[in-house]
Amino acid sequence: MLPDTNGRFGLIQIFDWDGTTSHTPLSSSQIESEAPHEDAVWGAFNPAAWNAAHPGMFVSRYTLPVQDNNSISGHDLSWFQTNHPTWILYACQSDGTPTHDLAMAPGAAWPDVPLDFSNPAVIDYQLNQEIIPYLKAHGYNTLAVDNTDLLNYLIGNSGTPTQVHANSSEYGCGTWNGGTFNRLFGGPYGAKDPNFIAAMVKWVQTASSDVHNAGMKIIINHPLYSAPTDPNESAMLAAADGMVFERGFTDYGKYSTEPSFANLFGFALTWAQYAQSHHVAFLITDYLCTGWNGTQPFNNNAPCPTDPSQIPAPQVDWALATYALVNNGGADVYISPQTGQMMSYRPEYSTTYGQPCGAYTQLTTNVYERKFQGALVLVNAGTSSYSAALSSSHTYRDIEGRALSNPLMLAPADGYVLLTSNGCS
Repeated sequence: MLPDTNGRFGLIQIFDWDGTTSHTPLSSSQIESEAPHEDAVWGAFNPAAWNAAHPGMFVSRYTLPVQDNNSISGHDLSWFQTNHPTWILYACQSDGTPTHDLAMAPGAAWPDVPLDFSNPAVIDYQLNQEIIPYLKAHGYNTLAVDNTDLLNYLIGNSGTPTQVHANSSEYGCGTWNGGTFNRLFGGPYGAKDPNFIAAMVKWVQTASSDVHNAGMKIIINHPLYSAPTDPNESAMLAAADGMVFERGFTDYGKYSTEPSFANLFGFALTWAQYAQSHHVAFLITDYLCTGWNGTQPFNNNAPCPTDPSQIPAPQVDWALATYALVNNGGADVYISPQTGQMMSYRPEYSTTYGQPCGAYTQLTTNVYERKFQGALVLVNAGTSSYSAALSSSHTYRDIEGRALSNPLMLAPADGYVLLTSNGCS
């Protein structure tokens, strides 16, 4: 779905936010400054500003498959209790006992009612009666679908959608028809329940068909639990135009402190290659903090900056290097000082570095290199330093202005984009 991103840093914005929560939305002037540099925005609430600043970019509206989108439909719990009581999804206790607690997505912040998303009538209501007409009427060309997890991630809520009392010992389970309970999904919370998985895959496939028939695209935020060759994973990926890889190559800033990061990195490499080779855009979110107003794990847990210019050079280098390493023309990246709805652009992101000379190569365990016409990219995803000998026939300049030596010492969890000329020779 993306314009060719070879030789450049393809950029995506995650959220501009709607101002109804504690997260300050991007202003129209901020969108005006960001949008010309970006291919897409995932989760836009101000589509007019994005379209005005960058006509033709992918502007997507946020939704969850497991619940009604109240900000689109205007329907609350009482409306569903009156009109469609058998659509409402409830939780079970850990032993499988049904409750009348709503089955909510963890962290749900809007008054969205959980629905039986395995029900074709529910899916038709969500997409064809609410979401797609809304997209068309408000200038969107893409649907952004969050939490397309292939495990039962729903928990009990003994309050209401607007007064959440979360209970993770309960899990999304079934529906009530009067006094009769219809069991749909198994647990416990986090279980790879086959019925839940089948329902999620079917929802995405149906959404894809309906959205494509309406002339639009679909981007899923899809957590990675299995290899892409898993039949359910490959079926879901085949229905998507783009996939958000939310852990990115930073794992919320924890990448340099995780002993198992090399394994996570290798898993991400596999997914990046698979997605792009199957014509699915691979959309990387490199969050550099633990959350909104969180801390920087790589920087002694210092407070998070809000200005992208304040991200330390090694972290920007890492994000740019890992992006260039895996980009085969169908990837974008969002490098954020915190998480979504933050401005992210820095001037060096407009640097072009030429076509790749080939695929990346592995120099040694967890150390990678990729050559471009105008750059040499080095990534050390291991836990030990690595000494890289640079060609004496080239001159190099680090894109982030970091000092260079030859040989170049790459620290653990370190990356460089070294600009040069005739990089393929």
